[in-house]
Amino acid sequence: MHRRRTRQSARLAILLGTGLVAVLLLAGCQAELPDDGTPPEISAAAARRFAEKAVAAGQIAVDTGRFELTVTEGEATSFLNIGMLLLQQTQTLPLEDLEQIQGIPELEGIDVARWRALLEQRERLPALRSLNERGLRLRLTVEDPIVRFRGDGQMVLRGELKALVLNAPVRFVVAPRASEGELVLDFVEGQLGGVPMPEIVFDLAGRGLSSAILMGQEHAGAQITEITVGRGTLTIRGAY
Repeated sequence: MHRRRTRQSARLAILLGTGLVAVLLLAGCQAELPDDGTPPEISAAAARRFAEKAVAAGQIAVDTGRFELTVTEGEATSFLNIGMLLLQQTQTLPLEDLEQIQGIPELEGIDVARWRALLEQRERLPALRSLNERGLRLRLTVEDPIVRFRGDGQMVLRGELKALVLNAPVRFVVAPRASEGELVLDFVEGQLGGVPMPEIVFDLAGRGLSSAILMGQEHAGAQITEITVGRGTLTIRGAY
């Protein structure tokens, strides 16, 4: 039975991979995405603010039983880009040796000591290490992500979708909401280059990123009661 499931999973991966290659080839010929305006600036300071806010919100929730976090799209975009780079480094480099990071332009000038202190509290940070677990099996990732929070309650995630040796610009639109204490992501639309994108591509490549921005269920015991997506900001409230 286990072997049968393994073979079925392998066939599904091959079919999905073949289909994605075909879509990427088509998308590459029509690489136009809707204009979401000037992207937010990426900075180590903004990424650190996101992480510090998340840690502080988690600590306050432990002390008071109430969780509340408000972040900007610049902080979310910076954290996804810089936070992911730092966490990738810690997979091969002990936290106490982070000062040895070299040759990564995006990480030049960061306050290593403050980041090390934050990374030591990973239980209160979004679980970026587990991003794209399904996508990685297909070598499917979203690089250089950009996050936009719209006043209509929707969130936009843009980036470069990488699959095998092919890549194309990608854009997801999702409407996050709280339901029975959990995070729910309603897929609204997506584009891969100039081609409409099926929801399964979001499930494989974008859902992990979106969940990380929204904190998902990373705070053990937290019950999400409200998610508000405003113009340029995101607010999450919940209870322990």
